[in-house]
Amino acid sequence: MLEEVHGIIIHVKEYREHDALLKVLCEDGKLLSISAKGVQKMNSKNAPAVQLFTLAKFHVDVRPSSTMYSLRRAEIIKSYRKIREDLMKQSVASYFCECIYRSDFDSDMYPILIQSMDVLEKTEKPLQILCLFQSIMNRLHGIEPYVDGCVRCMSPHLIQGISYRDGGFICTKCLHAEDQIKTKEQLKMFRLLCKADIKHAGLIEKLDFTTEVFEDLYQFFEEYSGISLKSAKFLKSLFLLENQ
Repeated sequence: MLEEVHGIIIHVKEYREHDALLKVLCEDGKLLSISAKGVQKMNSKNAPAVQLFTLAKFHVDVRPSSTMYSLRRAEIIKSYRKIREDLMKQSVASYFCECIYRSDFDSDMYPILIQSMDVLEKTEKPLQILCLFQSIMNRLHGIEPYVDGCVRCMSPHLIQGISYRDGGFICTKCLHAEDQIKTKEQLKMFRLLCKADIKHAGLIEKLDFTTEVFEDLYQFFEEYSGISLKSAKFLKSLFLLENQ
């Protein structure tokens, strides 16, 4: 039976010589597995529409006994051209996709990914949107840092740093040698990000902060979710190049 689905590609795996296996996050929140035969060939008409983070319309064969759909035809709805033309934005978009794919959420991640991609395409500050996205992912995993006071004694006063071991802010009295000391401005921005949602992207874009903020948020994610992302390593190498 032929069926039409709309969705964004969040994972592409080369399969055999000319084929690919796609993971498509659909607008109804479902994650579909699609076998795309021949898309690695030079003359494939479907090739442009089966790239990572492409929003597309897929015509697929559906078999009741199989969880893998077969691609007949794919048409681009939105390619996010401005993201593809910028290496940093492209790397951030790849990170969005890998993070959602590896997280394997039961909840509907389609609106969050689409809104994040739309903001990323327009923004001049991809780092800010990356940090906001990471904060949202931490929250969805249930591992957001405690930022309403000291995670050890619960005091809201004299906050001086962040504890990765205990998962939140640390005050002067509870500070240990392994904790990360931060400035008041850094702590303020970190707390704002931990409280923000995608609808606050416009506010977050107005802030100026360093790549250290993302690394702090990602360290919580990697430590407590147990997920290590390849795209995060590439992003960190880009940050190093930009800061040289």
